[in-house]
Amino acid sequence: MTAEDTPHPLPKLAVIAREAGVSVATVSKALNGRSDVSAHTRRLVAEVLERRGYPRQRAKPSRGSMVDVMLQGLDSPYALAILGGVEDGAWRLGVELVVSAVVARTKNGQPPPAWLDRISARDSAGVLLVRTSPTTTQRAWLADHGIPAVVVDPRRDPPPGMPVVCATNQTGARAATEHLIGLGHERIAIVTGRPGVPAAIERLAGYRQAMAAAGLPVDPRSEVCGYFQKDLALRATRAMLAELPEPPTAVFACSDAMAVGVYQALGERGHRVPDDVSVVGFDDSWAAMHATPPLTTIRQPWPELGSAALTALLSGEPAARTELPTALVVRSSTAPA
Repeated sequence: MTAEDTPHPLPKLAVIAREAGVSVATVSKALNGRSDVSAHTRRLVAEVLERRGYPRQRAKPSRGSMVDVMLQGLDSPYALAILGGVEDGAWRLGVELVVSAVVARTKNGQPPPAWLDRISARDSAGVLLVRTSPTTTQRAWLADHGIPAVVVDPRRDPPPGMPVVCATNQTGARAATEHLIGLGHERIAIVTGRPGVPAAIERLAGYRQAMAAAGLPVDPRSEVCGYFQKDLALRATRAMLAELPEPPTAVFACSDAMAVGVYQALGERGHRVPDDVSVVGFDDSWAAMHATPPLTTIRQPWPELGSAALTALLSGEPAARTELPTALVVRSSTAPA
């Protein structure tokens, strides 16, 4: 081994402290990645080591007691239900939450650039992104700074490597469609969610799987898009009923909000639910329980998603994808064909 191959010895803590202008205890904390050392102090210590020829090393990220929660907005009952689960988990795990609801004002519903600076400044233990996803650049920044992040129920595909916690959308949609098939329905229409949204894609796939498994044909005119909104689902269902030579005997709406629009469109044409047309929703929201008649739907485990996401975040090694089971809730909006 030559002199050039010999690794540089780590300078004594007192030497580093003197040159950095800090105490020996502070240097020790900085080298061990303690959370009570500012980023500025860590940088000073790293600069001293670099001047003395010691290779710069990234300190192992520390885990504080504060978690950032980014919401797409506070006007969504689903996001708030997830947040309730996060709060329950935080109480159980002994961590504090910082909740931000500013994403809805940004392009494509993605976090604004400034949020990274705020997270870094408060030495966050991790980030939960509820119904939103970071950009690829933001994901790389988080990874580079050792800040873990988990996406809950994403509205768009997250960057590669980003852990996701969501419900079993495809399985739930298949169960909804199979429920209608089991009641003897064959002409089953679907009102899908916003194109490109993972949940919408998965629910459409579940519907098609169930129809194919039962050997039932799907008329392309029976697949309409309601964008997860009541009014747009109303318009789409109106157009579908006007175009089809005979109405479907059942409709699977990929959200409860859209199911309310389906109810209205059917009522306008004199079709009764469930006497003439059965309807199934997805979510098990307040609207499902209070619709007339009460809506058969697929329950999403909203609070459980929040709690599971926080647990995964703080585990240190969250799975790439965690799916929590949905469940069919049968009420009065479905009946035999």
